[in-house]
Amino acid sequence: MKLILRPAAAATAAMAGLLALSSCNSDRHITGTFSDIGNDTLTVHIFQTGSNRPVAVDTVVAENGKFAVDFKDTAMFMVYILPLKDYQSMMPEPIYVLPGEKVKVSGSISDPELSGTTIYDGLAKFEGFKTLKQEFKDLYGKAAGIAENDIVGQQALSGEYDLLTAKRDSIYAEYVKNNPDDLTSGYLTLFMNPEKGLESYNLLSSTVKESALGKHLDELASYFETAIEKEKNKVNIQPGKPAPEFSLKDIDGNERTLASFRGKYVLLDFWGKWCYWCMKGMPDMKKYYGKYSSRIEFVGINCRDSEETWRETVESEGLDWTNLYNGSSDEILKTYAVDGFPTKVLIDKDGNIVQVFVGESQELYDKLDELF
Repeated sequence: MKLILRPAAAATAAMAGLLALSSCNSDRHITGTFSDIGNDTLTVHIFQTGSNRPVAVDTVVAENGKFAVDFKDTAMFMVYILPLKDYQSMMPEPIYVLPGEKVKVSGSISDPELSGTTIYDGLAKFEGFKTLKQEFKDLYGKAAGIAENDIVGQQALSGEYDLLTAKRDSIYAEYVKNNPDDLTSGYLTLFMNPEKGLESYNLLSSTVKESALGKHLDELASYFETAIEKEKNKVNIQPGKPAPEFSLKDIDGNERTLASFRGKYVLLDFWGKWCYWCMKGMPDMKKYYGKYSSRIEFVGINCRDSEETWRETVESEGLDWTNLYNGSSDEILKTYAVDGFPTKVLIDKDGNIVQVFVGESQELYDKLDELF
């Protein structure tokens, strides 16, 4: 997945207050020398863990590959350092920095070697981690040689990836089991799949959970629990199964239930203004609602927007169908096993699921044309 980053010039004054590049008075820093660059400008992007938006963006000049990044000690951060000239083409490894730590960097900019902290020094001693890192690197190299239209090759690669991630989770989980007091165990838990990740989280000692890593681990454990519940619920969100009941408020503040639409086809649309593909699909949604509104009720279920944003978007986009507000709650998303946005659930007159559509595609509209 390509990391999309804003240019350094977009950093605000507030962001600049956090980042103080090459400052002698900063609380912590990252220093090192990249072996594969010379006198280059590097772009630095700092993310607070748990957020997908940078809290600081700036640049630093490397001299013969040598650089230093200093910033104020306020929380645990993930730091991305890339060459400014082609940062959009890279898949960087984040550098995790905990309060009071100083990270040393060496090796290449695309595959840095990290040391100087409890976590990274622990990883350096963990042979299983180094072996798995190389195996994943080899697999990614293999993926680069498989064409997108090579369906058989892509499926085989997907199978190899699933096996390797299962192997990774088992090796990481064994490390956590044997080292529950180790911050490195907390770090490894961040990269596991939900089931093994939650098991490992529950093994971690209070020392790790109460560390600077703890807040992120707690948030991740909540995500793991939600993901596991969604996976269990997928068996209920299948064609022919009764669509689960729910109750949400509409734009006028009235409680609406799924049962209130019985006797008519229903299309549930889980969406958000923040979701590019959700909004990109609205013109087609409006077109098909205009064609078939006498035979099917569209029910938009807004997720993760503020109520003000939801109301403004419904009005400005002219979404004339039933609109319900879910906000930040995960309950209906878990019930309907919603893993991506938009997710659209087509329900028949008797309240049974006809088909689930994840993402925006023509398949949904072809199905509506087939039915009506």
